[in-house]
Amino acid sequence: MKKSMKIFLGVVGVLALFGICFGCLSIYAKKEISKPKFELPELGEVQPVSALPKSKEEAFDYTYKLFDSCMKADDIELNQHTDVHLTEGEKVTPFSDADNETLSRILENSQGALGGFYPVSENVLMTKADNVPTLAFTKADVTGFTAVKGYTDEYGEEIDDGNYYITLEINPSAINTKAMLDSEIRKSIEKELEPVLKVSSLDIAPNSYTVSFRIDYKTDSLNWAEIKQNVTLKAAVDFTEDYNALSDKTAQLEIPYETVHSIDLFHYGLNFTERQLAVQKNDMKALPLDVRVDAETTKKDYKLSFDVSKDGILEIDADGVMEVVGTTEEPVIIKATLEYDGHTYTDEMTVYATELEVKTDEPTDNG
Repeated sequence: MKKSMKIFLGVVGVLALFGICFGCLSIYAKKEISKPKFELPELGEVQPVSALPKSKEEAFDYTYKLFDSCMKADDIELNQHTDVHLTEGEKVTPFSDADNETLSRILENSQGALGGFYPVSENVLMTKADNVPTLAFTKADVTGFTAVKGYTDEYGEEIDDGNYYITLEINPSAINTKAMLDSEIRKSIEKELEPVLKVSSLDIAPNSYTVSFRIDYKTDSLNWAEIKQNVTLKAAVDFTEDYNALSDKTAQLEIPYETVHSIDLFHYGLNFTERQLAVQKNDMKALPLDVRVDAETTKKDYKLSFDVSKDGILEIDADGVMEVVGTTEEPVIIKATLEYDGHTYTDEMTVYATELEVKTDEPTDNG
């Protein structure tokens, strides 16, 4: 046989082999693509426990009730702090612009220390916290409100993050200016300013008053509040010798003084961070469970347990690690229970232990 014929037959053989392999791969791929896969059922929209308030009266009743219950709770920790702003729009007479600029710098340097005169708490159980502010106004003091589900991001897109955002506008006359004048904080502030000036008289004019809330609408849990009060301090002051360049006359000051009191609330308990999960036999996974207890708590201080609606499918240890030992066509309900500090908390999730291949979303390479 001629050499050219042998080469031709060899090429034909290789091509035939590639054709057979490609055909087999195509058949396999087709079977894999058509192979039934398990897909998690669509979850319905989470319905809020309470409806979004539609009037200022409803907004007051809803937020006041939640705030009041949190203040009395023995299973909520709080962090609180106050920011003070007082350097915009101050007026002083009868001094020059240069003197006013000097005073503005003095106030700006002082304001960082002023917030420290207000109560500060970090990870304190509510029942042991001191000087937690109250909502010191009535329904009649509410002049307006905003109430939205979710928030609007910087691009103008509405994001439903599972929270209500509610702000009450309060009549400024509800600010207790007498209590501010008589408070130890006022005395501490005057002492802070003593190297610069001495206050001979002081009056306070209220400007604005708002209270904002962030509420987990799935559970009616208040998780953050902010109380903002803006007043104008009207004071007669004499400057000390160190600042006598500002004149030896008594100055009449008008200083906008804003306090922003923030309260973060941490509720003890537990919740599943996913409502449903699909698994296969021999899988081993940590349950998507968030357990919230005091940061200093050890495992011996609480009890975590799990109930499974169907035997022989899932085994869950005390740490919430789940092993799949069987399959079933029916959904399996896991109920988690936390016993801690005299309270019992529960939550549930659904697990599908299936023989079918579980459909997953391929990760996207964003480069």
